[in-house]
Amino acid sequence: MGDVLLATPAIREARRAFPNAKIDFATEGAGGEVLRKNPYLDEVLVDRKKLGSRLRLLSRVAAGGYDAVVDFRSTGSTAQLALVSRARIRVGVRGRGPRNRVYTHLVERQELDLYAARHKLDMLRVLGVDTAGVADLSLDLTIEATDRAAAERIWQENRLESERVVAISPVSREEYKQWGAAKWAEVADGVAGLGARALLTSGPGELDQVREVAGLMQSKPLWDYGRTTIAGLAAILERCVLWIGNDGGTKHIAAAAGVPTISIGRWQIGPVWTDSTAAAVQQFIDRAPPGGCDMRCPGCKHLGCLAAITPEDVLVTIRSSLRA
Repeated sequence: MGDVLLATPAIREARRAFPNAKIDFATEGAGGEVLRKNPYLDEVLVDRKKLGSRLRLLSRVAAGGYDAVVDFRSTGSTAQLALVSRARIRVGVRGRGPRNRVYTHLVERQELDLYAARHKLDMLRVLGVDTAGVADLSLDLTIEATDRAAAERIWQENRLESERVVAISPVSREEYKQWGAAKWAEVADGVAGLGARALLTSGPGELDQVREVAGLMQSKPLWDYGRTTIAGLAAILERCVLWIGNDGGTKHIAAAAGVPTISIGRWQIGPVWTDSTAAAVQQFIDRAPPGGCDMRCPGCKHLGCLAAITPEDVLVTIRSSLRA
């Protein structure tokens, strides 16, 4: 979901560069929801991760008559789509092994000091698109009137109209991105101590993590307000004065909603996920791990970089942001 949101500046620029082209986007379930109302695409092709769905997608791409494919992810699964497209131009990210042979043009892997949306945008250069002068890297996510009406009901039912609300996303399905429920509870109580109401968010499969944080808090957060769509969550976040959370897709929803963000994340990756040019300030908190780092996060056993971040570190940044 986050990767798809980060591709929306490239989608927007592709439409500007090729106003009469047919532009389709292939993605998985949550990405399809992100792009459901994207005004720059002709069609969104969704892989539902079932055999029948995958075969239909492969058949659709093979019959699509595409002139070019830009593979932002360049995984085994997406390389398969690029290959069956038989497009004359197939752009991918350089990796290891035979997958590179699928592509007619390879771009280098993203450097850790480059914002991911910029890297995806710059992949269009192979198609002759001048991306150097593109300064707008805002993320596109359509929020409709029904989404805002649902958010309004949540505000009314919980009497939030006169309160400053800070959204906190203390969840992740990836263990190596989890900062810890006790730390998040301390931060959320600190937010309440600053005179704001904490609103905890979660996605599918993450509700138990939020329940644990809420159970550890001294103050009372808002967290059990029912399931939302991605656009519905964006409508909730755009009513908040600040978003704080783990490194993950919800951060990019908040950015698309125009909300200032503070992300807690792994050492050195902050610039990858943070738009330093955004109108709403995006901040990233990380710390060097005492035991060193090999940048193999999924296999990390000690999570030293996350452990080095304290709740007070986060609250200092929150206080500064709320004053601003």
